[in-house]
Amino acid sequence: MYLFALYQGLDKSLEPYLQTLVKLEVEILKNSGTQLSLLQHRLLPHRPILRALVQLVREVDEEAPAGCMILDKVYQAAGSGVAGVGTALKLVLSELHKVLYKQLLAWLLQGNLYDPFNEFFIVKDDKADESILLVGEEGEKSRSKSKTFQLRLEMVPQHISHSLAEKIFFIGESIQLFESDRRVEVQGAVLRDREAEFYQELARLRDKTVFEVADFTNFVDKIRETVSEHLHTLMMKEADLMAELGTVWNLFLLGRGELFHTFIRLTEERLRNPPTITTQTDVNEAWRTAAQLILSQSEEENISHKIKVLIGNEPYEGWGQISIQYAVSWPLHLIITPSAIHRYNKIFSFLLLIRRTQNCLNHLWSDMMMKVRRGEREAKEMGGLIWETRQHISFIVSNIQSYVLSDVLETQRAKLVKKLEETKSFETVKEAHEQFLTDVSAHIFLLNPKVLSILKDLLKTALAFTDTVTVNPQGAAGICEELNLKAALLLQLLTSMRQKLQGSHLAQLLLRLDYNRYFSSTKKISSVVTSD
Repeated sequence: MYLFALYQGLDKSLEPYLQTLVKLEVEILKNSGTQLSLLQHRLLPHRPILRALVQLVREVDEEAPAGCMILDKVYQAAGSGVAGVGTALKLVLSELHKVLYKQLLAWLLQGNLYDPFNEFFIVKDDKADESILLVGEEGEKSRSKSKTFQLRLEMVPQHISHSLAEKIFFIGESIQLFESDRRVEVQGAVLRDREAEFYQELARLRDKTVFEVADFTNFVDKIRETVSEHLHTLMMKEADLMAELGTVWNLFLLGRGELFHTFIRLTEERLRNPPTITTQTDVNEAWRTAAQLILSQSEEENISHKIKVLIGNEPYEGWGQISIQYAVSWPLHLIITPSAIHRYNKIFSFLLLIRRTQNCLNHLWSDMMMKVRRGEREAKEMGGLIWETRQHISFIVSNIQSYVLSDVLETQRAKLVKKLEETKSFETVKEAHEQFLTDVSAHIFLLNPKVLSILKDLLKTALAFTDTVTVNPQGAAGICEELNLKAALLLQLLTSMRQKLQGSHLAQLLLRLDYNRYFSSTKKISSVVTSD
């Protein structure tokens, strides 16, 4: 489309030259004695224009710019200060901008991508095959009809800034996501009765000879503001985003701790083994049982329509493959996207490991105390090293859990709720939720592979410690030493990182783990540091 528009623009810019040739031809036919100086006088003013057009065609032919980058090439050439050249190239630009406006009309006002030859700076993302799972009012589930798009910044013409391109992308993507799954009962489309007004204004901009960047930017801002306000009202008031986030947090962030305590108890042994063909069914049956025991009938019905516990089929422990499939209520899928669900699942997996470790350590203490009170022989075989190690690791795990739940999740959730209450913009709501997930992931070290690896290794070793002590307390000396070593390594790593990141969340975790420098001053820590 852009190449054809370039040809049309070249034809228009050559019209004065062609008219001059026609007039000269008429004069020559009337007067056979026309002098060559007259031809030179008439044609010489067109020479700079012809030279510029030839140069432009040569560059387009050699460089073969794709799509709207042809517009970028002409825009650069149109800055010439040579008399007549700028005017001629602006006619070419005008034709190219008509194509751009045609694509912008479909994208900005309807959320449709009109790009039959893949020339626009917004493209469909064919790699993103994960569609959004929606849940209806009656509990029925369906896949979203919406498509996934990408903004190609390298295809954006230079006279359209990247920030303006991102606004254009946001408007069309939001309208497309909204309209593709819009329910009949919702009050009108995103732009409502202003669509005609915006269409007329865009047509006025399209008909201008010169592309006015300031006017176009103001036009995009008007649409963005309208879309953002409408979607914000729909999200916060009609769809009740806060209630939906509460449900998400209760599940993925273990907000209903008693529910997951029961679920872990029912599935602990089953998921310690690699999954089989019946594991998926068994786990979801255990989930339903836990929900029936803990939740009220209305809560159970609400959650049962939204989630399904998924287990992978890899040949290793089932706990490492557990995730939650969540069906989002329409139109909250604009905020709780598949990407957000994926990030929530990563947080959920880590929190579940902490909770399981805490449960096993508590159960081990209870079991040990019962054996002591009954005077069993196994209780006498448990030396002081086992008791000391269990107490030490239990202290660390309890404080890690307190840090995650109180210092990270509660703090970040309060910040997010405050932002949502203060804003009237859908964009701000979406950005705040994304920032919430990023901050939580960073503060619980999901974005720090080194710390995360040591943390997970410590927690898994603690689980192995509880198994060993339960089955064979005489052979627990080796794992006790290993566990104390890993605890010391974790503390040493966090301490070294704190020196580089002053005032970060690390200080709060270290305050909980080593508030009086007791552990860092013991021989365990010193020996680890020396050996390193």
